[in-house]
Amino acid sequence: MLKSLPAQLIIAIFAAFFLSDIFNLETIRFFFSVSCSLKEILMGVLPFIILSYILAAILSMEQRAPLLIFSIIVLVTLSNAFTVLVSYGVGISLLPLLTFGSASVLSEIQDTVTPLFSLSIPEILAPDQSLLLGIIVGLIFSFIKVPAVTVLAQNMRHYVTVFLQKAFIPLLPLYVFGFILKMDYEDTLMILIKNSGHIFGLIWVFILTYLAFLYFIVSGFRLNRFFEITRNMLPAGITGFSTMSSAATMPVTLAATEKNMGSQQFADFVIPTTVNIHLMGDALAIPILALAVLGLSGMPLPTFENYLLFVIYFCLAKFSVAGIPGGGIIVMLPILQKYLGLSPEMTSLLTTIYIIQDPIFTSANVMGNGAFALLVRKITGHEPKNSRIATID
Repeated sequence: MLKSLPAQLIIAIFAAFFLSDIFNLETIRFFFSVSCSLKEILMGVLPFIILSYILAAILSMEQRAPLLIFSIIVLVTLSNAFTVLVSYGVGISLLPLLTFGSASVLSEIQDTVTPLFSLSIPEILAPDQSLLLGIIVGLIFSFIKVPAVTVLAQNMRHYVTVFLQKAFIPLLPLYVFGFILKMDYEDTLMILIKNSGHIFGLIWVFILTYLAFLYFIVSGFRLNRFFEITRNMLPAGITGFSTMSSAATMPVTLAATEKNMGSQQFADFVIPTTVNIHLMGDALAIPILALAVLGLSGMPLPTFENYLLFVIYFCLAKFSVAGIPGGGIIVMLPILQKYLGLSPEMTSLLTTIYIIQDPIFTSANVMGNGAFALLVRKITGHEPKNSRIATID
């Protein structure tokens, strides 16, 4: 049991909560620095992970790839738009019923745990560039048959997979340990519950309900299948909660999705493609948080007509989001100011609230992507020729 990743992650989380009261600040900063360094390494390798998986997956699909890519982009946009509209309906209906407290106490949160060192790995290729490069090269050589390119893509994917399975995933508990130490030492969770528990409670229940309904849909409303695919995705959800990075969680998400699908090929295509652009947790939470901040500030909530403009630009902006801690809110700030009327001070407050809850939103992003991959296969009717069952041990 102790050899399984979920057990190791749970042990790391509880150990961090226990040891944060024993370790001094410098020790906590050291472990946090190790976690940050591991993340820097992964983010440095991430473009090549995305490139190799996308390229190999497209080439394996041959001339079917363009239609599948177009289908994924359309489905991602529709999913993001629908989710943001549902968030508006929930927010406009329920937020006025809540008694908003003072938001000034959120200034209690202090960033006291900072890294002792940094690897400062230069970015050779941005993740979005590697995604675009993989798609373009894959599409070209889907029609122009060059066996050497296909072999190269397969070898790249093989070595990247070895790196993930042998080097990164075994270190995930240590990776998680440093981040949880920081959160507990800074009392982030206690401040979160103390000051805005009613708003957070609404968001958490909403996210759980929405994800549960989505998993019921992709399970064909079969209870046994629902529990099976949800259980398989939980390690990825736990990892996303701990690391606050859907990109960093991608290796675990891939393995869980492959297990649910029984298909390596399709999962290797959909998950890297959507890891940064289909962030369901953000689409569920950011609109409600924005509406809550407007309510806290005594400002009127937007009309549905005004909100539709926000939905359009929200969906466009999602194609430029990085799946790293805080990445989901940063690109949204100008859109929130222009189309929902939040002031710079209000967006600063919103950013603070978002970052506090980022573990929950990232976990929802990861769980949502696992369900979305199953939904894409169901809608497109794509059944890969070759498949294998992946396991998370």
